[in-house]
Amino acid sequence: MIPNARFVELLSDIEPSSTTTRDSAEAHSSVRSFLEGHDDFKERVEWTFLAGSYARNTAIRPKKASDGYERPDVDIIVVTNYDTEEHPDDVLNEIGGVLGEKYTVERINKRSVRVVTSKAEIDVVPVVEEGMCFKIPDRDLEAWKDTNPPKHNEWSAEKNEAYGGRFKPLVKLFKWWRRENRTGKRPKGFVLEVLVSMHAPSGVTHYGEAFAQLLEGIRDSYSNLAEAGEKPFISDPGLPGNDILSKVSITDWKNFMTRIRSHAGHARRAQDEEDVEESTRLWRILFGSRFRSTAKAAVAQSVASAFVAPAPSYTFPDAPAAPKKPRGFA
Repeated sequence: MIPNARFVELLSDIEPSSTTTRDSAEAHSSVRSFLEGHDDFKERVEWTFLAGSYARNTAIRPKKASDGYERPDVDIIVVTNYDTEEHPDDVLNEIGGVLGEKYTVERINKRSVRVVTSKAEIDVVPVVEEGMCFKIPDRDLEAWKDTNPPKHNEWSAEKNEAYGGRFKPLVKLFKWWRRENRTGKRPKGFVLEVLVSMHAPSGVTHYGEAFAQLLEGIRDSYSNLAEAGEKPFISDPGLPGNDILSKVSITDWKNFMTRIRSHAGHARRAQDEEDVEESTRLWRILFGSRFRSTAKAAVAQSVASAFVAPAPSYTFPDAPAAPKKPRGFA
């Protein structure tokens, strides 16, 4: 069995760099300040907060763009005073026009406006607060739908605490596995987080064993449905009753499950294998070249042991659980 330290090394390697984190903060602060201080649009803004994997601290290092830069994705929720009777197209086009005064608007999405800066790619999402939830404009449906991103932030923090700080690292491992083994556009993002919460063991401290059990749990729960051409219904923890798999096509789901079945076997063999080199070979099928080979691991260990003071252990800090008024929340 591979030592747990090898998985901690991988987690350290796929973590967003300090530069990425700094660039993300600068980019979203700039966009939020612009909207909140805009001569006209500021009258629309109630407050802003962050959502998505960046806010929940479940993001992995971003892919390199064609220009060689690693730009993170950041989601900004803008709580507005729009009337939900207003057409989603009108709302999103207005926000796109405002943002276009200063930033490059790449596109207007179904529910957001995508802004590209030199430091980050940002989705600006307008919502209207309604009771304990929010309403979000949907261009395809031509209506406003329920959403609850603060609950997702809170839910993720609670899960991480229940897992003794291991939930978010497991999510990052799963996201990295998904990047290395892409089988379609979806599932991705928050769906992967929910699958980890449902199928990864909370009391297992070895990441290899926990990951093997995660894949086995997904395989055992959904294989028969996938083979029959069906998807399960998985409820949104922020909006119970909403299916988080609704956007996942049956083709993408079946392809995803095919890879899950195959790699659940690889992970179990890797975890049970006594030969370190063979175990490493199997784990590298799942996680790619960033999972260190035995030779690279030996060199790293030799270098680390040469220092007088031991290197600090890797930690996984939580992101804020939920937005707090007023506007300065980050």
